[in-house]
Amino acid sequence: MSTKRKYIESHWLVFGIKGAIAALAGLCLTLTTKENTEYLTAIVGCTMLGLALVELFNMLHRKRRQHTWGASFAISLIELVVAIFLLFTVKPNASASDTIALRVSVLSAYTLVASVIAIMLAFSGFQNTTDRAMWVIDGMIGCVLAFAMFNGIDVTTHIKIFGIYLLVKGLTDMYFGAHSREEMAELHAEKAAKKELPSKKKGKK
Repeated sequence: MSTKRKYIESHWLVFGIKGAIAALAGLCLTLTTKENTEYLTAIVGCTMLGLALVELFNMLHRKRRQHTWGASFAISLIELVVAIFLLFTVKPNASASDTIALRVSVLSAYTLVASVIAIMLAFSGFQNTTDRAMWVIDGMIGCVLAFAMFNGIDVTTHIKIFGIYLLVKGLTDMYFGAHSREEMAELHAEKAAKKELPSKKKGKK
């Protein structure tokens, strides 16, 4: 039977690795001077595939430990579908402009959905107000960027905006992963201290 361990209580490495992947890709997309759409799409597709694989591993780990894994499954599925679409799917008999427009729409929709999920997880999972605020701000920035991406801009600008989204998300995840590691270390130290107290009392007797 699964336990009520929330998604945000996943191992800190999950957030650290996903954050590093997203931040590096975001930095690359925002700073690159290349305007080849196939090249930029390949970077985004590989990034999404990397995020999906890490999240899939997280889901399997949570399932094996009998923790709730629905949120992790949904996130990994969304990221995997977007990655496969960007890397392998081309609409039959579609022109290059139609294909680009479709990819732009998918990325815009993903940014909006992922941002809304982040806000929902923030309000349903966090007790620490700093962490909650960071995830909410991250989600709100994502929503704003998603609406900007829906606004009919050219594809190069669109991908650069998506790069900004990945950079913000990546930095947020890396910070949260580092903070989770610190909290885990403090929790283990408290447990160790509690175990030592009874033994010290017995020694005095």
